[in-house]
Amino acid sequence: MARLINRKCQHCATLPVEEAIALHGSDGDNCWNPGNCRDLGYDCHRRRHHYRHRQNDNQTRRRMRKLKKQEIQANVPKLELIEFTHSPSLFPYAAVLVLYRQGKDTPVHAVAAEIWQGDRKIRQVDATHCMGMRGNEVTAYIREALEQLHQQFGVSRFEDVIKDIPVEQCPIENCPLGQKA
Repeated sequence: MARLINRKCQHCATLPVEEAIALHGSDGDNCWNPGNCRDLGYDCHRRRHHYRHRQNDNQTRRRMRKLKKQEIQANVPKLELIEFTHSPSLFPYAAVLVLYRQGKDTPVHAVAAEIWQGDRKIRQVDATHCMGMRGNEVTAYIREALEQLHQQFGVSRFEDVIKDIPVEQCPIENCPLGQKA
C-alpha cells in the first residue's frame, strides 16, 4: 500500500529552502532533518524534491507502464483459428436435466430435460409439475424419464451439469407459481 502523504512536508516543498529552514529548522518547530555531516538537510531535500515532482514522476511512471504493456501485447503472436467441419453423427447424444426450483436446497417445482448432440439442441422434453410429490417420487419420475430417453436416444445418464431455473420461469401454462399473465 502506498505511504500516506505528509501534509507538513508537502507544504514545506512549496516554500523556498531558506524559508523552509527558518520555519522548520532549529528556530522553528525543529523538524528539519539534517541527514548529513554538513547540516544541509539531505533527507528533507529529498522529501521536498519528491513532493514537488511527484505528479510528474507518477505521470511518467504510468506512461512507461502503458507503453510496456502495449509493447508486450504487440509481441504476442496472433493465433489463427481453425474451424473443423464435422458430421453431427460423430457426437453422441447427451441428456441435460432441467429443474425448476428456487435454490439447491428447495423442493423441485417442475422437471424437464434437453437432448443435445455436440453443440446443437436436438429435443426438449416438456416440463412436468412435481408439486405435491415427495423427494423419492421425484427421483422415481426422473429415472423413468431417463429410461425413455435411453430407449429413444441411447442416453444412459444425465450430464453432471444440472440446469437450475427459477420457479418464476416455469413454462407450464396456468402454473400457480409461474409467470403472471
